Amino acid sequence: MLSGRGSISWLLSVPGASTTVLEASVPYARDSLVDVLGKEPEQYCSAATAAALAEAAYRRAANLCAFGSSFVGVGATCALATVPLKRGDHRAYVAVHSASGSRCVGLTLAKGARSRVGEDDVVSRLLVKVLADASGVDTSAFQLPLIRQDAPAATSAGGAAAAVAPGPMDILADATTQAADPLQRLLRGEVRCVEYVGSEVVVDAPRRGRVVLPGSFNPLHEGHRRLLEVAVSAASAAAGGAPMEGAFELTIENADKGLLTEDDIRRRVAQFVELGLPVLVTRAPLFTLKADLLPGSRFVVGYDTAVRLVLPKYYRNSYTQMVLDFARLRHQGCSFLVAGRKDSTTGRFMSLADVEMPPELADLFPPELALPEEAFRLDISSTELRQRQAQQQQQPALVEARAAK
Repeated sequence: MLSGRGSISWLLSVPGASTTVLEASVPYARDSLVDVLGKEPEQYCSAATAAALAEAAYRRAANLCAFGSSFVGVGATCALATVPLKRGDHRAYVAVHSASGSRCVGLTLAKGARSRVGEDDVVSRLLVKVLADASGVDTSAFQLPLIRQDAPAATSAGGAAAAVAPGPMDILADATTQAADPLQRLLRGEVRCVEYVGSEVVVDAPRRGRVVLPGSFNPLHEGHRRLLEVAVSAASAAAGGAPMEGAFELTIENADKGLLTEDDIRRRVAQFVELGLPVLVTRAPLFTLKADLLPGSRFVVGYDTAVRLVLPKYYRNSYTQMVLDFARLRHQGCSFLVAGRKDSTTGRFMSLADVEMPPELADLFPPELALPEEAFRLDISSTELRQRQAQQQQQPALVEARAAK
């Protein structure tokens, strides 16, 4: 989000700019700025407003980027020379925001020293420099054309320094904030989600319109990986062949059990990081909360979960409440992709066709998104895997005990 308008043409004039610049906009009118920020700022030209614009640009970039991409958001707001002459200072604030923190540079321009075009040129140069710094580009040789009072004072014939009234000058102020550990911020409720893809971390920038596989992933196994892969293919085909992206979602808060411990969260996240798989860590245990956070999602669920989702007893025994909750998901543009699985009681493979679906909810479980047995079947249970791991850990202890006897 840019207000140093010259910077837009400079950035886009570089060959290959489409590989680095996602989007540039000038929310110049009041209503445009309010629409971007979601509220009216206390002061339009301020460090806080520039920071809010940078955060909005960061969240927008997340929606425009593929999982695993590295990106920053930049925002600027200015109060430059006008006609008639502006009473207050001529100033600008340029901010950048990323997962690691934020930076805001304030510039008070020497009033009356430049034209409007000249002031915009300086701000545009400042914006490009701050953006380059945030992108890891060496800008040590780049000098801003600032007006400073660095010249030595004039001296009289006797050698004494003559009193010279200082002229107007530019004043630059720089402030950087390092973000705290993202998982700790999530546990404290300061952010809504944290996304991991290998070494890339995205904080509080949930993406819309993805295929999402929720789960506890204790442990992550091949069935999870294969299910998401097949679900993405099915969702892409249902969307007319448009390629879609998929991610796992780990909810750290359970409606009945409370929060996972920080150590447990890190252990589960590490499974995805090691494999370079995208995982979104949230505090959204209910699908209504997931839909609010991730609008336009295709949520992947198993047959057993689909059965529970359409039972009124999980909605305070209220059929009406169940329909209302699903209306909230419909409003957010979400739907469900149901994968069949073996029923633990009967041993039969059950699919969406076996779910007693209330007619008011059928549109949220489209059959073209369902995965029949021939599309996906991999009978792996996380519970069974945990039991095996526990048994394997116990066996060495038993051997040692026998040896001691």
